[in-house]
Amino acid sequence: MYQVDSEDANFLFLEKVESPTHISLIYLYDQSSLGEETVRFTHIREHLRNRINSAPVFCQKVQRTPADIDYPYWVDDEKFDLDFHVRHLALPKPGDWRQFCIQVSRLHSRPLDMSRPLWELYVIEGLDKVEGFPPDSFAIYFKVHHCAMDEFTAQELLQSLHANTPNTRQHEASDQHIAHLPSIAPPPAEMVIRGLLNNSVRTLRLLLQSASNFRTLSKIATRLSIRMARDAVEGDPSGRPASRFAAPLSSARVFEGGFYRRKLLEDYRQLVPGASITHAALAISGEAMRLYLDKHGEMGDTPLTALLEVNVRNAGAHALVGNRIAINQVELHPSIIYPEGRLQAIYSANRELHSVENEELTSFRLRSLYENLPAPLLAWLGRNANRQNSLNHRILEGGNLGLAELQGGDNPLYLLGAELRGFTSISPLYSGCGLMFCVSTYADSFGLAFTSDRDMMPDPELMRACLDQAVEQVESYLASKKKRVA
Repeated sequence: MYQVDSEDANFLFLEKVESPTHISLIYLYDQSSLGEETVRFTHIREHLRNRINSAPVFCQKVQRTPADIDYPYWVDDEKFDLDFHVRHLALPKPGDWRQFCIQVSRLHSRPLDMSRPLWELYVIEGLDKVEGFPPDSFAIYFKVHHCAMDEFTAQELLQSLHANTPNTRQHEASDQHIAHLPSIAPPPAEMVIRGLLNNSVRTLRLLLQSASNFRTLSKIATRLSIRMARDAVEGDPSGRPASRFAAPLSSARVFEGGFYRRKLLEDYRQLVPGASITHAALAISGEAMRLYLDKHGEMGDTPLTALLEVNVRNAGAHALVGNRIAINQVELHPSIIYPEGRLQAIYSANRELHSVENEELTSFRLRSLYENLPAPLLAWLGRNANRQNSLNHRILEGGNLGLAELQGGDNPLYLLGAELRGFTSISPLYSGCGLMFCVSTYADSFGLAFTSDRDMMPDPELMRACLDQAVEQVESYLASKKKRVA
């Protein structure tokens, strides 16, 4: 019997039609080298069936407790049906990138069926006119609830389906099976009793942790009070949010993005000694957002900040399901025109974005409080999260955009002989932060994709143009700097 912890339960309590809390991974494949022996849907389905036992969560569903008096339980789905979760579709002609993005947007907008295991996988064929890909390419779209795993764990599980060579024999079925004990939730009456006991213990721990973390809580409360006071003085009397991406969420999403040369990102970050791929991606994403807001006449003197998702798992714990992430708030310095100066400013203020030790220390202080929130309180916060004046909204509107970084290998990967050419992810949107970017590095390319609410961004093609322009600015700057050195 496995009970969902507080961090994973929070994603369940946040789940609503207008704010589904699943993540999505998108993998794009080139199968031109296979000739007439193309990869079929049935091949992928059987390949997945042979390896689905690597994580029990694929065959388990969530059972809520009465009145959410306690955190939910993972239980085995006795009627598990693989065909419900693995699906097949094709793009209409001509099968270009725009059509693919529209299809992905539709799929990501639909909530998962909460009465079944919380994942779906789509094989999307017909990518015949996508720039940089040969005809007859295909994609895999994988959607899984955030309570089951975060982007980093989902990436590792999905990439475990791949081989390092195009030799299809490496994908043959294995007789190895990972056994796990049956997972059954207690009866409703026992759930209530357990919930009352657990909440009593959590409340006592919360009081003790609040006392020991008084300084940290005071700083957070002070920042929120200052922001709310400033908004009251300088805010729009009509009550409209300060940023279009801080407005209440709708149920529709948009997705766009592109793939670029990885060497460009590497050369850019090397302009500032010590800077990382993450610093460079933040600089480019911030510039794209500045250009977008400026084209809408909404930029003004507004500072731009990003909420960076950081994986704080220990090196030996990456195979675990669930979530282990922390959030860094990063100033993007949109007033700095030159790409090198902007990168230098971001790096100087955030030298150790991925320091596990520092992130563990910071997140531990808040996590010790978060983990001891009584379930009814956490559920109440989730039900009210999409309101403009909710605590969740006030905290998350401190970031104008979110960014997740996924790192793939340096060498090509293959699925049943088809070469993986690029991948990216889609993170959930939250009230207060309605724009999420993902930077993914793999082989000789990097992907930079984004998702937003359709009401907040009715023109994703404009943001894509701004993203291309931001990348071109870096490319032109690198070329001019190289000429000056020569």
